[in-house]
Amino acid sequence: MTLPAPHLDDRSFQDLVDEAKRLVQQRCPEWTDHNVADPGVTLIETFAFMVDQLIYRLNRVPDLNYIKFLELLGESLRPPAAAIAPQRFLLSVPQASDVLVPQGTQVSTARRSTETPLIYTTTQDLVLVSVGLLGVATQKVGQEISREDEVLATGNEFPCFSTVPQVGDALYVGLTNPAPSCIVRLTVDAQIEGIGVDPLRPPLVIEAWDSHQWYPVTLLSDNTGGLNRRGTIEFHIPRQAASVIDGRTGGWLRLRIVPTTGDQPAYTASPQIRSIEAATIGGVVDVSHSMPVVNEILGLTSGAAGQVMQMNKSPLIAGQEDLTLEVSSPNGWTTWTRVDSFAQSSAEDRHFMVDDVAGQIRFGPLIRLPDGSARGYGATPQPACTVRVPIYRVGGGRQGNVDAGTITVLRSSIPFISKVDNMEAAVGGVDAETLDQLKARAAISVRARNRAVTPTDIEQIVQTAAPTLVRVHCVDAVTLDRPGTILILVIPEVPEGHIPFELLQPRAEVLADVKSYLDERRLLGTTMRVEPPRYLGVSVMVRIAVVEGAARDKVAAAANDAITRFVHPTMGGYDGKGWPFGRALAIGDIYGLLQRVPGILYVDRARVVAVDAITGERGEPSDQVQPGQLDLLYNTGNDIEVLP
Repeated sequence: MTLPAPHLDDRSFQDLVDEAKRLVQQRCPEWTDHNVADPGVTLIETFAFMVDQLIYRLNRVPDLNYIKFLELLGESLRPPAAAIAPQRFLLSVPQASDVLVPQGTQVSTARRSTETPLIYTTTQDLVLVSVGLLGVATQKVGQEISREDEVLATGNEFPCFSTVPQVGDALYVGLTNPAPSCIVRLTVDAQIEGIGVDPLRPPLVIEAWDSHQWYPVTLLSDNTGGLNRRGTIEFHIPRQAASVIDGRTGGWLRLRIVPTTGDQPAYTASPQIRSIEAATIGGVVDVSHSMPVVNEILGLTSGAAGQVMQMNKSPLIAGQEDLTLEVSSPNGWTTWTRVDSFAQSSAEDRHFMVDDVAGQIRFGPLIRLPDGSARGYGATPQPACTVRVPIYRVGGGRQGNVDAGTITVLRSSIPFISKVDNMEAAVGGVDAETLDQLKARAAISVRARNRAVTPTDIEQIVQTAAPTLVRVHCVDAVTLDRPGTILILVIPEVPEGHIPFELLQPRAEVLADVKSYLDERRLLGTTMRVEPPRYLGVSVMVRIAVVEGAARDKVAAAANDAITRFVHPTMGGYDGKGWPFGRALAIGDIYGLLQRVPGILYVDRARVVAVDAITGERGEPSDQVQPGQLDLLYNTGNDIEVLP
């Protein structure tokens, strides 16, 4: 690939002339005529022109040589990564048959002013499975499952739990079909008998069977008050497999009583159920800030080894190692496989390499050996063969990291779909690597040569395998009494501001790719664990006074933004590179930080509060929040009070 070469000396022709005239004034003051008609000035301009040409050429020598050496070593710019978000597709009304949202369906942000909408595409097919109610059953702790269909058919009601509900009591609701990736609505008719619970947070969890275990689904809304009144429960089922309950096969769910936490009240009596209905109202599928290009014809082959062919669109997004080519032949299309290097390719291997940033495809070269013979590294297509790419994806970049609820436009026509939106913020978008970033990375990667030996080597390799992981921290687990184990803590690209805990967790596919990539490069006998760090939430309570005439709301918002940026996993800390692992947050940090916020006269009082990342339970206000050695703080929200 061709990397851009920067200028070492950016002086122009006129700069050289002006500099020469200044030196004339200093060293030859008797020369007073500096007009362009003076013969001496003509000579100055002539030499300035010659020097300008020399600078132009010399600027291309040192860095150009350095870049070419990197190319010989196989270094290239990392491609951009695409932001990904879970996209919700809602039906206008429940349908009697399945509805397909095909892979490649386009959605986008709304057009605002002169800004171009950002386009996203679905990464796989989404089938909105039509479901109905298969049956209902209950199971009290220590007892057999009891079928309740006959009770519902007669219009009577039944208790869904024990008389005094116990932890583990369950209500089973069967769907006619498993509904993975779907949003299901249960319409429940119940009366207020489940006494004792807080209707906004009942000790109840909805679970689905995924062929291995029961796991909690994602609850979207519940206005039944914990099965205490007529209403609806809507939830997203990420995955579901058929299961058999009481002799009936279907997509079974269970509503199970769980232990209370903190001051959460428990059931003292069981809710009474009159009827239950089930229907699919939508589904969720990942969308990527990228566009697929399908069956693109690159042109005809020349028959020469090492041929380079240009794709119509670039850059390609990261993660397309399974990209293939199809080359025509008398017997039909032949498939060619992408490789990272031709070093292990024989003359019969149908291999090619891709420059993701430039969008170029290269076939294997023919190398002349010392004895005069030649060897092909990778096969060479026959001349006049058509080359096409079945599918590749382009786009990506940080601009695709948008907030939740902003991808709201359906650009593809799909019957019965009435509304779309992204349930969570789109994250993971990373810009393509710049030349300066490559040169900073190359000094380390050239030394390591893709071998995971030192912590720095491992961190570089992880970021090569997954550009969406913007922060990597490698720990020798000997300090954790786990000799032979390397702990690698990874943090994905996350937006600014308050971050939902779910966004701090890397995607399972990303972690699997990193583990597989490291496994080929690790030292024998070592075990590498790749996982997110343990997070500890922190909230700041502060009371400030503002200068006279300042807008109180704006100053409070600025103070909140400053704290949020300061305690941020990837952009926080004093150096702006992310909050340090294991570092405490003290009120002294808050005092010093807020004194630099315009409009704040002084900080009257400050306290910090630890917040459990999973349950949201808050600790007592104190002067300091101290995480564990490998824990990481993140801000969960602040309470800013402005003195009158």
